[in-house]
Formats: sequence, C-alpha cells, structure tokens
Amino acid sequence: MKLDCTGLACPEPVLQTKKALETLPNDSVLEVIVSSVASKENVIRFAQNGGFDVRAQDVDEGKSLITIVKGFTCKTVVDANDEKFLDKTLFLKSDKVGEGELGAKLIVGFLKSTLELPKLPRRIVCVNQAVLLTTAEESAPIMGVLKALEAKGVEIYSCGVCLEFFGVTDKLKVGKIGNAFGTIEMLFGGEGTISL
Repeated sequence: MKLDCTGLACPEPVLQTKKALETLPNDSVLEVIVSSVASKENVIRFAQNGGFDVRAQDVDEGKSLITIVKGFTCKTVVDANDEKFLDKTLFLKSDKVGEGELGAKLIVGFLKSTLELPKLPRRIVCVNQAVLLTTAEESAPIMGVLKALEAKGVEIYSCGVCLEFFGVTDKLKVGKIGNAFGTIEMLFGGEGTISL
C-alpha cells in the first residue's frame, strides 16, 4: 500500500500512517512518502515504537520514502534502569520561566536542579518557544544541562511544527523531533505531567 503524505502538517502523516497500519493485514508493506524532516522522523519513530521494521530513503527534492513492514512484533525486556525514572513528562512551553533575563536564568536553574533528583522525569517535551532551548548555541548554559539529562536517559522531544515555525529544524542539538500525536500520547499515557 502507498500513502502520500507530502505537504501534510503535523500530526497528519503519523495519524494517516497509524490508520493505514491498522487496516493492513500482517505481512504487508506500507510505503509512506513525506516532504519534511519532521514528518520523516516522526513516522519512523512511530513505526519503530510499534515494533515494525522500518527503512527510509531520500528520493528526490526534499521527499523521503519510508517503508514499513507489518509483521510479527517482538517484545523487549524491561530495562532495569527504568527504576531511575518517574513516569512523568516535563512539558515546556517557553524558553524561560517567567520573563526576560531572570526567566532565562530560572529555566536553567530548574532543569539543572532536576539532575540532582533521585528520580528523573522520563521525558521532556518542548513546544512553542521552548524549542529554542534544544536549538541554542553549544556554549549556552542550557545546552550542557539538556545534554546531561539526555545522557542520563531522559527522552527529549521538540515539536516539529514549532521547529519549522521558528526556522530552527536544522539547528536541533539535543533530543529528537516530536509531533502532536506523540506528545498527546505521552501526556495522557503516563502518570503525570509537570509544566514550567
């Protein structure tokens, strides 16, 4: 089955892929064509999280072909490191806590303090201006904090539409590109959400 998702905004490519996979029988192949980096990353991650075999290739002028094989899924063993995480998502909507220079210092302070907790949030989701944190200069204090959190296993996602809106998709330095469907799954699927 072929699915043309070129030009579709987040979360449509993931939603259409999900619907198509639900209708296909096992041992089927779904080919999805997308036209943005964010859509490519999101469809691949969605399929991988579903246990499907996934391959992607750039085909022409900004388009990618994602091939998903629907077959038998494999269960993975629960990681012993799961005990170091809370089943919580930290939801960030801004690159500051409050306003101005003080707000910029506070976000660094709060996230740096998170590193000292006995249990870390499982994931951090950045939307709107918060994507400016994950695309900051390497020398920015926030970058060292976010990279330390990621090194400890915290999953960091930046909204693909937001990255595109601010023109910083190619400047993502930490974490992965996220999407609306995945964000909603994280926010409603866990035990809780914390917002700064």
